Amino acid sequence: DHTPVPFQVFSHDPLILYIENFVSPEEIDHLLQLSESRYTPSMVYPGGKSHVDTSERVSESAIMPPDDEIVRGIEARALAIQGWRGDSAFMQKMKTQRYGVNGFYNFHYDWDSLIQKGNRITTFMVYLVANCTGGGTNFPRLSRPNDTRWCGIIDCEEEEYEGVTFKPRVGAAVFWENMHANGSFHRGVRHASLPVKSGEKVGLNIWGW
Repeated sequence: DHTPVPFQVFSHDPLILYIENFVSPEEIDHLLQLSESRYTPSMVYPGGKSHVDTSERVSESAIMPPDDEIVRGIEARALAIQGWRGDSAFMQKMKTQRYGVNGFYNFHYDWDSLIQKGNRITTFMVYLVANCTGGGTNFPRLSRPNDTRWCGIIDCEEEEYEGVTFKPRVGAAVFWENMHANGSFHRGVRHASLPVKSGEKVGLNIWGW
């Protein structure tokens, strides 16, 4: 069983945590093996209708089998980190996302205002492969901290995009809450997967409802 190192609180409002070793190298290898035969072009879901739109998103996605022992272990870890939500949370099937050169996902929210029952309350973005330039996770509405100790985690030299860009780092995860405590949608978590300039990035999405 893999135990992640303690997380760091990057932001309180919205709540954003950075977890250095959320998944182990062995877990990463297993997820990549599961993904290889399952990849399909990633879709967008405006109004609940799914289709491929390469002006908004260019990547491949693979749904992880929920009955896989290692997948279940990672899901349990994601639940445990959320504390008070605990076992009451419903976890959407995990997805890996593979981005090649010029792969990206434009600015968006993980919550959907058109959904009537339930929504994505929390998100984990876990980095499985990061042999790339570019490909960071950008939050344009966050303020970049002045403390340079964060510069190993975020891109402190980013000039092209506003806000905060988390660097893809293998094994690490960024966690955030998509809603305020009163259930309203948080506008501060608008984010994007920035274009990969060279190499490849693979991420794992974990959403809690």
